[in-house]
Amino acid sequence: MGSLSLVLADRSLTKKTFWGRSYCPQCKKNLRWYDLFPVLSYIFLKGRCRYCHRKINIEYLAVEVIMGLLVGFLFWQSSNNFNLFSSADLLVKTFFITILIVLFITDLRKMLIPDRIILPAILIGFISLCLLTISKIAYLYYYLSQNQIGKYLLPPHSDYFLRHAIYSAYPLLTGILMGLIIGGFFWGLIIITKGKGMGGGDVKLGAFIGLMLGFPQSLVAIMSSFILGAFFSLFLIAFKKKHFGQSIAFGPFLVLGSLIVLFWGNQIIDWYLKLRS
Repeated sequence: MGSLSLVLADRSLTKKTFWGRSYCPQCKKNLRWYDLFPVLSYIFLKGRCRYCHRKINIEYLAVEVIMGLLVGFLFWQSSNNFNLFSSADLLVKTFFITILIVLFITDLRKMLIPDRIILPAILIGFISLCLLTISKIAYLYYYLSQNQIGKYLLPPHSDYFLRHAIYSAYPLLTGILMGLIIGGFFWGLIIITKGKGMGGGDVKLGAFIGLMLGFPQSLVAIMSSFILGAFFSLFLIAFKKKHFGQSIAFGPFLVLGSLIVLFWGNQIIDWYLKLRS
């Protein structure tokens, strides 16, 4: 997944096709399968291309390690509750992480969130959530209809099925709503600041985050992103790397805020509610 993230990031910025073999960016030689083992190939080749012997950017190793840690941690968190639907949910979350890492790289490099990444990601995310929701509701209906007692929990005997169907659809419904709200909020910031406070790519990324995280997790992610961005900006200003009025890429902070919430969102929300009580 780390190698895929880098390929998508590189080729989206250079406007090259996503199809085709991996190749050395310096000598253009097509890489063989034994050149593409994550982490191991970099170590065995001592960080150099097998063919032209030029140095391989350490970014490749870093992204492969980070992606391995993120996805491994995601699966470890879900290891106590592993079933068919949790497996599908893990695939959707892995897709979400992959897209976030791709956009972290592109925005950090060129302050760009490419449409050819974010627009298909929104569509794939929406379709995935729809299929997952429909599958859960269909399975519930099938399970109840095959059970003598369960039949009496179906309409018109009971509202049990309808209540649980709405509960299953909650992530999709709130995801759509939050995608529209966050995307609209960012669009409003563009209008208010006349394009200085936010970019069009941030609008689409915000909509994607809202769709994938839903309510209230996506709100926590956006708040975390603004807090991280503010602290980092103050740090740069304090060390005279930037001055007031200069823009910085906001996408990486949206990504970091989303990853924090993806892994620890429920704990953060519970902690906040305890403070309020």
